[in-house]
Amino acid sequence: MTRRNRIETVRSGRTRRAVCHTAREDYCGQIAKLAVRALLYEVCIAPKPGLVDRLNNGAHRDMNLFTFLDSACALSGYFREITAQAMRLRRIPPERLLPHLRAPGKKAEREMFRATGGVNTHKGIVYSMGIFCAACGLLYDQPRRVPMERLFSLCAEIACGDHPQKEKMETNGERLYRQYRIEGVRGEAANGFPSARLHGLPALRRANAFGWDIDAAGIYTLFHIMAHLEDTNLISRSDLKTQRQVREQLVALLQTPGLSPAMLLSEAARMDQEFIRKNISPGGAADMLSMTLMAWWLEQEFPERFGGSALALSERK
Repeated sequence: MTRRNRIETVRSGRTRRAVCHTAREDYCGQIAKLAVRALLYEVCIAPKPGLVDRLNNGAHRDMNLFTFLDSACALSGYFREITAQAMRLRRIPPERLLPHLRAPGKKAEREMFRATGGVNTHKGIVYSMGIFCAACGLLYDQPRRVPMERLFSLCAEIACGDHPQKEKMETNGERLYRQYRIEGVRGEAANGFPSARLHGLPALRRANAFGWDIDAAGIYTLFHIMAHLEDTNLISRSDLKTQRQVREQLVALLQTPGLSPAMLLSEAARMDQEFIRKNISPGGAADMLSMTLMAWWLEQEFPERFGGSALALSERK
């Protein structure tokens, strides 16, 4: 090989590496944007029973719409970093990845609290969406289109490596697990987020096929999640009996023949006033709505990378 050929080979290799680096950076940025967008849409969809939205503060006195907007923006860098970290560590088994994600997660929590003045707006989503973004990072180099089920199953593999650190004080989730064996957000993650995967995402696909606007589609999706999720946030602010009554009411509502957006939004507004009066809030379901929106947009904006399932494709016909 001549000297000129060697120089051209070196330059070509540098160019390829630069292009690959830029592509990876762009991908991490796109994943982070979708994650933040999911958080912003979730808080703006209204009326959500007992939850902060663009109409009111729900059953919360220490936070409002702007608290959530500040928090979501503060987490943008975290979602990018966690995706990039998973890409760098894609050769290790997924179940060994989580310890490498803890430091960015703790930093993200501090940034959230700094942005909100100490209010816990998104601590649960730092964990859940962090795992979801990490799964997206692990799948970056996949040569074929990945079914959405594979993305969720990879989340489960990552979460199964979770060995929670001993807290100085018992958390609500630990108390509910001790009393009722309800696993909360860690159980959701370890099972591949079934509330989003099995209930939220199919509901959102149907609502989109119906041509419903984002409020109606979002409430329809949220109600499907609430009808199946054992929401530790709601239980901790009421009791297990109340939470199960809410689930039963929503199952009956969603089975109503000819259910329309107007009926959904009317019932959501009624429930909102009831939840505010009872001081209850389904914060876990809100997090799973964010996860559902994220999965939906991945299907829409990365169709060459993330696909639906046979069931989803049949629903669109």
